[in-house]
Amino acid sequence: MAPRIDQNGPIRLTLMEMKLNSHLFRFLPFFLLLTALIESESHPVVAQIGPPDEQLQEPNKGGKVDEQTQMRNAIEEKNAIKARQEEERKKTPPQKKPAATPKPTIQPTPKEINVLDLGERPKLVVGITVDQMRMDYLYRFWDAFGDGGFKRLVQGGFVCGDHHFGYAPTYTGPGHASIYTGTTPRYHGIIGNDWYDRSSGESVYCAADPEVQTTGIDDTQNPSGHMSPHRMEATTIGDELKMATGMQSKVIGISIKDRGAILPAGHLADAAYWFYGKDEGKFITSTRYMSELPRWAEKWNKGNWGNRYLKTTWAMGLSEDALSIQTADNTPYERPFNGDQNATYPYDLKKLSEANGGMDILKSTPIGNTLVVDFALAAIQGESLGQDDITDLLAISFSSTDYVGHQFGVHAWETMDIYVRLDQQLERLFTAMDEQVGRDQWLCWLTADHGAATVPSFAQEAGIPVDYWKPGNLIDDVRADLNAHYGEENWVLNYSNDQFFLNRPLIEERGLNRWEMQRRIQRMASGFPGVLMAVTGEDLITGNTAGDEVIDRLHMGWSPVSSGDVMIVTKPGWIQYSRSGTTHGSPFAYDTHVPLLFYGWHVDSGITYERTYIRDIAPTIAALIHSPMPNACTGRPIPELFER
Repeated sequence: MAPRIDQNGPIRLTLMEMKLNSHLFRFLPFFLLLTALIESESHPVVAQIGPPDEQLQEPNKGGKVDEQTQMRNAIEEKNAIKARQEEERKKTPPQKKPAATPKPTIQPTPKEINVLDLGERPKLVVGITVDQMRMDYLYRFWDAFGDGGFKRLVQGGFVCGDHHFGYAPTYTGPGHASIYTGTTPRYHGIIGNDWYDRSSGESVYCAADPEVQTTGIDDTQNPSGHMSPHRMEATTIGDELKMATGMQSKVIGISIKDRGAILPAGHLADAAYWFYGKDEGKFITSTRYMSELPRWAEKWNKGNWGNRYLKTTWAMGLSEDALSIQTADNTPYERPFNGDQNATYPYDLKKLSEANGGMDILKSTPIGNTLVVDFALAAIQGESLGQDDITDLLAISFSSTDYVGHQFGVHAWETMDIYVRLDQQLERLFTAMDEQVGRDQWLCWLTADHGAATVPSFAQEAGIPVDYWKPGNLIDDVRADLNAHYGEENWVLNYSNDQFFLNRPLIEERGLNRWEMQRRIQRMASGFPGVLMAVTGEDLITGNTAGDEVIDRLHMGWSPVSSGDVMIVTKPGWIQYSRSGTTHGSPFAYDTHVPLLFYGWHVDSGITYERTYIRDIAPTIAALIHSPMPNACTGRPIPELFER
């Protein structure tokens, strides 16, 4: 039987409820206490105020208070105490706790703010061009490289992984000019290494200048020194840097090839030096720059380094296991040195020199690159490059890789070997610049002037559908067709660089339609074996309505005044060359896809696979060093390089 609960809260027991059997009463005190506690928690208990109820205080018969009554009274007393405490609490509001001392607000440390200083420049800028270096050489030869050359640039610098020439033809002269002018042959005027000059009716060389003389050897009339940049119709990054610093910046170009030194150095260069082999083995220049060599250069030449290196042997520098990614040594795809029976290691340079131009043979070996680094380090010290707050520019071109590629091909042991040895020379150059200029004070980029095709005879044997392009029959057929249609005349003045040069004055004199004659040649050539397409000058003037990227590249490499009237594009992989060795010049990836690496002063590490072009290098450097862009610049700064 459950106890009855009064509406006012206290527990009250009737006499009937107390007459339970003795067994139940043994547990009742505990039960009542537990029930009261539960109810007091679940229902607020209103205690009696004043003296306890008389009836509840009356003792039982005999004057004794039984156990149950004691328990009941105890519970009621407890409830009364709780009620009084509650009343007191209501009358006396609780004291507030003292306010906690506020913790000091921790201000976040402000991030360092990069203050843009548009007058800031590095002490030395070094432009490096590796002649005929394909992008895939970085991948293929990676495991053979050390840590201080190519890997230092790649892992510590910024890589443009999809970098291309945006024009064709891809030759050394146009390549070096485009890198430093930030534009293409269409605007800087260097449309080839050599090209047919309409005004003189002769072939001209991109750097030849009969108005200057040779400096550095006794024979000033030697034509090897009659060179200048006068055919280049745009300024370079070095030209603009000099003008921006009141001509205080020093700009110097160094290469084995004259065009590899002259065109990058530009019009206002302090000097450009190139290697003259034969019986001299010296670096020379022209009177365009100076009438006599500076003391440091004279001293270097007197060291007779060419003869010293000629006494060495070009021996295999890599294991056969490392070279296993290349073709076997001494294949029909390689061309031996003159006077040698086989294209195989070792090469006795002294013995071979007589049949290969004396010390000119050094150009076609890794020693050529060593000579360039030797002379470049002498120039840095002799000219005090990077030793003050006025930025200097040193343009270095490694040409020996091109000579080796032409002779041995893309997959020869010699080609891999020269790149691994170049890697070692780059490390030597970088280490010296760290010491002489300061590790964080120089900026450089590395790229190439063009790539190279796989040797077609090797590709054919492997099953690739390529061949050799022989334009002779096409030239004869075109001449015969034009004579038959327009009469016997000299309608074609020249065929070179895969271009037909028409006799424009004669066409105009006869009142003929030049565009119609171009289209006639185009139709004939398009069906010729090995020809992918023929593109006319009219096609390039009126625009590329088809959106063909190959035509776009031809357009950017074509001059309406100086270039040919009809351009022949051979099928991919076809070249006009001997059956050993390789060449370049096409608008396809094996010729256009080259490395572009930025490293050093204010360059963060990273990589982009967004398409970049050779014309983007000069404006990117201009933006980095806060210098004007070249005057014909059509490229743009590479945005990913500046996203820090």
